[in-house]
Amino acid sequence: MLCIDCEHKRMSIHNMQFLQAAALMNQSLDDLDAVTGFHTPGGRIPVNAIANAMRSKTTLNNITVTNSTVGSINTGDLARIDAVITLAKGTDADEVGKLVQQLTQSVLDAKEIVPAAKKELLDLIQSLAEQAVGSQGQSKASVAKALFESVEKRVSSISGLAEVVRNLGVALAKLFGL
Repeated sequence: MLCIDCEHKRMSIHNMQFLQAAALMNQSLDDLDAVTGFHTPGGRIPVNAIANAMRSKTTLNNITVTNSTVGSINTGDLARIDAVITLAKGTDADEVGKLVQQLTQSVLDAKEIVPAAKKELLDLIQSLAEQAVGSQGQSKASVAKALFESVEKRVSSISGLAEVVRNLGVALAKLFGL
């Protein structure tokens, strides 16, 4: 098992190797077409489009992760937060979704939060978001409240995050009728 940063590097190397192999395969098909005079059916692998999709900057629908933070977070967890934000749009949890997006982005961008604390905060935000936007009857106000208090405690000393968390608390209270 590798740390997140090492796994990211390993996957980047794997992706580059794949792109090289795909480009060589495309070249082989082009050479075969030139030699035989026939066009090989099936098309070519779109190497440029795949390379663009694999770039270091990952943009989800609602959250942006840049190169400087990608090694310290799990983009799979961010994808789950991003999905919850998307599901919240147009529902009674819409305001909560917007504030979760704002909080997540602020945590990712905060330079004063060490990577381990950042990961812990993102885990809490993910669980909180899933509770807030969960299926009817499956969301538990008590669990959401405990998760919120844990997030609030961890960001209370960070000025830029404290206000977003306060607003999130108001939106959660409204959503759960507390």
